[in-house]
Amino acid sequence: MRQAIFALVTVGATLTMPSSPAQSQSTLFCDPDRRCIPTTERAYNACYQLAMQRGWNMTRTDYRGRNYFIYGCLRGRFR
Repeated sequence: MRQAIFALVTVGATLTMPSSPAQSQSTLFCDPDRRCIPTTERAYNACYQLAMQRGWNMTRTDYRGRNYFIYGCLRGRFR
């Protein structure tokens, strides 16, 4: 329930903000199971850096796990 409310607030805030060239655009980030969440480049980079700090690597074998972690971070599960 809390996640649904957070998602609605996030989407509502994104739609009501005025667009400007300096503002980041929202894009979709999808995990390996094809569940997608809207995000900005800034939020993605913050979660990516957190994944690197927590031990996820850039190797090919860590791809799925790292993306699951980033997806969970974007949903607010990891901070």
